[in-house]
Order: sequence, then C-alpha cells, then structure tokens
Amino acid sequence: MTTKTKRQERIVEILSLLHEGGSFEEAKRLFNEEFEGIDVTEITAAEKALIQNGLDPTEIQRLCNIHAAVFKGSINEIHQSNKEYGQPGHPVHTLKLENQVLQSLLTDEIDGLLEKMFKGDWSVKQRLQDALKDLLQIDKHYARKETLIFSYMEKYGITAPPKVMWGVDDTIREQIKDLNAYLASPKAAYNPLNEKWQATKNEIEEMIFKEEEIMVPMTLDVFSLADWQQIAKDSYDIGFAYIPEPLPWKPSKESLDKEIEREPARQAAIKQAKETTNSIAAGLETETVNPTEPVKETRDNQQITLPTGNLSVQELIKIFSSLPVDLTFVDDKDIVRFYSESDHRVFPRTNSVIGREVVNCHPPKSMHVVQKILDDFRSGTRDSADFWIDLHEKKIYIRYYALRENEKYLGCLEVTQDITEIQKIDGQNRLLDQE
Repeated sequence: MTTKTKRQERIVEILSLLHEGGSFEEAKRLFNEEFEGIDVTEITAAEKALIQNGLDPTEIQRLCNIHAAVFKGSINEIHQSNKEYGQPGHPVHTLKLENQVLQSLLTDEIDGLLEKMFKGDWSVKQRLQDALKDLLQIDKHYARKETLIFSYMEKYGITAPPKVMWGVDDTIREQIKDLNAYLASPKAAYNPLNEKWQATKNEIEEMIFKEEEIMVPMTLDVFSLADWQQIAKDSYDIGFAYIPEPLPWKPSKESLDKEIEREPARQAAIKQAKETTNSIAAGLETETVNPTEPVKETRDNQQITLPTGNLSVQELIKIFSSLPVDLTFVDDKDIVRFYSESDHRVFPRTNSVIGREVVNCHPPKSMHVVQKILDDFRSGTRDSADFWIDLHEKKIYIRYYALRENEKYLGCLEVTQDITEIQKIDGQNRLLDQE
C-alpha cells in the first residue's frame, strides 16, 4: 500500500469519526498529530469515499463546515498557475474583493449594530434593516459562481464540490430572507434575532473559506486562461455584489506563454480532479459544445427556410430577443443547446450553459424534480409542466414543454415569463382606443 493510499485512508477514518458522533476537538487533534498539511483534492477524495461507503450526500453538505474547520490553516497551496488571478478584473480577484467587502459588512456593520441593540439602542433598527437588505446582494456573488465557475468545474470532472456548495448557498439565501422577515416583524426581539444572525454569519464565513481555500486553488490548477477570460466576460451578464463593475480583464502575452509551459501540469491536475471527484469523463467523451470555443459566425443575410416562411439569421435573432419570454432548449439527452437573449431576462444565462447537463443548472434540492419531468417527457407520460414563483416582488411563470416529431422525443423547451403586470390587467385596451 502506497504512502498516499495510507494517508487517504487515515483522512477518511478521521472524517468517519466525526460522522459517527466523535468530537470536533478529537478529530482536530488527530489530524494535527498526523499531518502537516492537506491538499484540497484529498478532502474531496475522502468525502467521495464516505459517499461510496453508503453515507447520504446530503449529510456531507450538513457537515462540510466541520470538515473545513478541521483542515483550516493546514490546506496546502498546490496550484502552480500564473499570478494572473491577482489582477483586477480576473474572476478570482473579483470574487475575493467581494468577499472582503462582504466580511466587512458582516463584522463591521451588522455585528456593530447588533451590539448597540444588545445595549438597548433600538434606534439603529432601520440601519440594520438596510444592512441586511444589502446582504441580499450575495445572490449575485453566488449566481456567478453557480452559473459560470461550476459549469467549468463540471466540464473538467469536478462534480461533487459544486453540488455541495450550491446546497449551502441556497441555505444561506433562505437564512438571509428569514432574517429580513423577522426583523421587519413588530415582535422582533434581540435574542432570537442574534441567534438567527450568528447561524447565518457562520455559514457565510465558512463559505468564504471554502470558496477561497478549496474551490479557487482547485480551479486555478485546472482552468485555462481562456476559461477564465470567458468567465470574466460572462460575469457582466449576471452582475456583481458590493463592488462597482470591474474593469475588463484578459490574460497577458507573458501569461499565455507560461501557460504553454505548464500545460502538462494542468493536464495532470485535470486527471487528478477526475479521479478524486465524481467523474463525468464519459460525458466529456460524448459530443458536447465547449463553452470556451466561440460559436462559428453565420452570415446575417443567410436565409433559413421554415414551413411557414423564410427568415434571415439576423431576423431570427431579433425575433427571439424581442419575445416577452425567455426560452431555453434542452435536447433529448438533457443537454442545454440554446437560450434566447433579451435585455430583461428573468434568470441569467451565459454561453457557459451551452453543453451543460440541465439538471446541473438547478440547485441540488430541485435536481430530482427536473429530472423527473424530463424522464416523464421522454417516456411520453407527460407533455408539459407549469410552475409559478415569487421572485424579488415579481410573479414568475415557468413552463416546460416536451417537443416531439412523429412521437420521437426531441427535447424540452423551457419558457419563463414575468407576469407581474399581466396579472394587473383589467377591462379592455382595444386597438381602436389608440386612435
């Protein structure tokens, strides 16, 4: 048995101790006695081994904060990538800058206001409400990570960490909403408020740690400069949290030259990532669209013949972008192949979604629902599915349609629409009334 294998088995044993009810202090002591450091890939490999031995993946999500705390301060910087990530505009620089401002909001503003309320000064309640509303900006920070970074992680076979982190992101979102709702209540009291806050703050700070000390080193080893450039470009479609819009970034010639030299090391990192997480190697061998490869340009005046007429590519693009709905097409293999663009999309979409398995575009808690709808469409037991949700004071109507030709399943069309103003319509507004 190799030293690496023995080391990995011991890490699994220490994590198993935690899962079986052992104390955090004992696990931390064992780790400190036996290891000087640990690579992020070893953490994910150990968690994968636990799942393979029968542990519910949701239990990993519940305890991943404890895992991170055990290894905190001992994680090695294993990546050998260039230092471009320290440049303004690079997605990693932006992520860390947002986390700095976020940390200040947590400790300097919200903690300070709660301290005043503890001493009986409730005159700061409105200021605290404003701060907690500002905290909701975290949704854009998480959305960029989930929509862009996670899609590239999946492309390279790093599948387990995104699912775990997305689940925690959603927990944090709900905790912040609950805090805002509780503070708005006239019955709000300090002790329950502070208890809710401490739980939320702890989750946010642990996520900051996992983003910067686990996710970032792993992705810097694996992602190419072209990947980061595309992520930086697509980030503007989603927006930023707590900071002004960063300057555009692109890799320097020097960095591109160095990347050629380190390509063997990057390929080795990719191989290791596939081995130590739930691999999607089989998916990479099938025909998928590489999000880093630009779509081939088509002449705007090229005519497309349809059963009911002819349209140029330019006209077709304009029609899609002018529709008062957002369209997404998922093929018969559940891969995203197309989405429409408009100035006011309900949910953000970027080119990184093309070629991605559609279930991975949804939070873990709803993955099984999406998969069930697609399976029903494929089997022919269902033709459509409708949902409506409240999102930022808007009513959103989401519809799924099975597309078939001669009973053969072609894929699924998702139609999303903001119907807030439509619900207010009353009476008539006839064409003749416009005279």
